[in-house]
Amino acid sequence: MKGIYWGLCALMFLLSCAGVDSMIKDQDRFFLSTGLTAVFVVLSIYFGYRAARYPGSSPDRHHKLELKEFSAEEAELIETDWQKAVRDYARINAVRKTIRDGQMRQQLNEMQQIASNLLDYLETHPKNIPAARRFIDTYQDRAASMAEEFRELERTGLDTPQVAETREHIKETLSSFDEAYEKEFEHVLGEKLLDMDAELSVLQKTMEADGIKNTAPAEAKEESAGSTGKADASIRERTAPGPLQKIEQLWQKHEPSPQRGPHGGGLRNYGGRKHPRRRVFREAEPFRVSMPEELRSSVLKEKLIMSALAILGGCIGAHKFYQGKTKWGILYLLFWWTAIPGIVGFIEGIRYLFMPMDDFYETYYHDNRR
Repeated sequence: MKGIYWGLCALMFLLSCAGVDSMIKDQDRFFLSTGLTAVFVVLSIYFGYRAARYPGSSPDRHHKLELKEFSAEEAELIETDWQKAVRDYARINAVRKTIRDGQMRQQLNEMQQIASNLLDYLETHPKNIPAARRFIDTYQDRAASMAEEFRELERTGLDTPQVAETREHIKETLSSFDEAYEKEFEHVLGEKLLDMDAELSVLQKTMEADGIKNTAPAEAKEESAGSTGKADASIRERTAPGPLQKIEQLWQKHEPSPQRGPHGGGLRNYGGRKHPRRRVFREAEPFRVSMPEELRSSVLKEKLIMSALAILGGCIGAHKFYQGKTKWGILYLLFWWTAIPGIVGFIEGIRYLFMPMDDFYETYYHDNRR
């Protein structure tokens, strides 16, 4: 897609150059050539901007790791775990691009962000891959399987109570996996965090011996000490290896809790959380309105109508009148002779046409239903 944007950018640039040449050679059509040239220049800038901002392809992690310092047996085990982690990440990524449910896709996005950061860290520190075995063999493996099952249920087109309940149960179970991913990432960083804490403690004692006192408030020190104690307890708890280590709890009923979902199978991630969200690995994203599947055809119809009105009638503000923005429509109508409303309307029409369905629903349909 990025190559297509760059190709369109180059095409619009060539057409704008042809328009400038026509302006110079044919004075009788000067104003027409000027307007077309302006349109091509704006489109060239637009497509160039989209190409520059388009996200690149995911990094290729299928290559083998450098494991010269390990024995042949250890290197083989580490490489096997690494390749499985990469395959499961690719499975979830493939499913994420084809799922229609907005909430499910958003949850998978959050999980993939954390997983990508974790895989990047493991790629540069392969000795920590054994510490991530529970993430690889349990959480990410089960997440990939459940996401694929959810996609299969979507493709059936069935909306019976049992199918709908199963889909909701899968969504509810995966709603806490981003927090589980973060805890596993913290577990992988356990030794590094302990080493840093010890080094900071030695440095602080050295500063105190030199007469330099820490000016941090006492409350901050107590909070830091409490967080360190919790991290140490968590690390000590994780050191004893076991099989799935209570992963079945995500599928079974928990004790009554205000955050528990209607099926009793996990904590919801949409509102309150049992544990505060850690912001070490990523920033929280704004809540997105999910487009109901039953409104897809209606939203698509509205999207095409607004695109056509903006492209064909943007010079007189037809799309603004259609949206109920009368003042903007009058402003477009007053300046139609300058060709600026036509250029802006054409760009808006292209934007409506290529805007993702969920974004269009949230921006133009959700709050302005007809």
